Amino acid sequence: MSSLAQILHQRGNWVGGSDRNFDQKKNRVFFNKLQKQGIFLFPQNETSISEDIDFMVVSSAIEKNNTETVKARSLNIPVIHRAGLLAELFNMSFGIGIAGTSGKSTVTGMVASILDAAGKDPTVINGGVIKHYVSGSIIGNAKKGSSDLLVSEVDESDGSITKFFPEIGVITNISKDHKETDELRDLFQTFSSNTSKHFIMNGDCPESGKIGLQNAVTFGLNKTNCFSAKKIESCGNETRFQVEETSFIINVPGTHNVYNALASIAVGRALDVPMETVKKGLVLFRGIKRRLDIVGQKNSIIVIDDFAHNPDKITASISTLKQMGKRVFVVFQPHGYGPTRFLLKELARAFNSALSLPDFLICLDIYDAGGTADRNISSMDLLSRVNVPGALYVKDRKEAVMAVKKRVQPGDVIAVMGARDDTLSDFAGKLFREITKTD
Repeated sequence: MSSLAQILHQRGNWVGGSDRNFDQKKNRVFFNKLQKQGIFLFPQNETSISEDIDFMVVSSAIEKNNTETVKARSLNIPVIHRAGLLAELFNMSFGIGIAGTSGKSTVTGMVASILDAAGKDPTVINGGVIKHYVSGSIIGNAKKGSSDLLVSEVDESDGSITKFFPEIGVITNISKDHKETDELRDLFQTFSSNTSKHFIMNGDCPESGKIGLQNAVTFGLNKTNCFSAKKIESCGNETRFQVEETSFIINVPGTHNVYNALASIAVGRALDVPMETVKKGLVLFRGIKRRLDIVGQKNSIIVIDDFAHNPDKITASISTLKQMGKRVFVVFQPHGYGPTRFLLKELARAFNSALSLPDFLICLDIYDAGGTADRNISSMDLLSRVNVPGALYVKDRKEAVMAVKKRVQPGDVIAVMGARDDTLSDFAGKLFREITKTD
């Protein structure tokens, strides 16, 4: 939503809006940046809705009986879903759509960096914050470009992916998240059919392979893919690998980020960007905020802030964390009642397979974003399925800090994991300060 607001404003429109987090005085830095750009913020009530508004944009989190929405309709103001507006902007451009269960934000950021390095100046609309775009007034999840290229995440969670008609379409991977895999496969099949020029997909992903496109450009670690990586080496936050005869460096850790880079390389080459320029663009990419973000290192202890919230992301993140330290502590906040209920078995399976005897899983209460969610599930329902000996429930963040501080040793890596709740980043910083301070 904030990405769209910024792009519309940068294109010369008056833009105003509301958010529950703004009302609750959360994430003030984020909202201050919107205001610095000239975007108006209002309390989430009907007082800001007037007849001179051309249209209202809502996300899936907004209930039909929301007072602003009700008033807008009473004034005959069109109410448009976020995905509909994004699709309209996307389809009138040379659209590069990044789809898939995991890695969309990172691939979008990598592609944007490659196209910037090539002087193509794309418009970028992202769900995550691209670090090298951030400034004092710029959030980093959107950029107005001067060309007709538009790079954007394309979301399958609400089925709106079928509204997009890309010139270049990418599927990073497919696994159960928001919907069952059969339904997801149908949505991604439509997305691939809607792609007019180049369709790029993960050739190592079994579910992606079931789409069965003969003319797809594939990427992966298997040598049979059109773009494959070899000689992969990791050192701290840096990963090196080779594609064809070109050596690459990306300033993000983990094998999953090699996959993300390969998808981005495939996009660059589809646009005839020289391999050396693709390489330069990837070196300039500094990552996405809250994707294995190192909060601090002290006394041989590392604290990381991470967006991982679905089984695939959790598995990939923990695999990378295990390369960074002796033991892994995961402080996990499930990101909603509906997602936790839908993915309960898969979340438990991910933790059971990724964590081992010396590791710890510390589970917070499910994040409550308000609204009319069915709250008849709790974190204890998840923990009852987790068989990791070091799994425990804590009632609040203060208790989580105490639990980590009591057990942490030099060589440990602690990751705060969860989505939707921007205060988790502040909590990760506080956790680092508390467990590393000397009495």
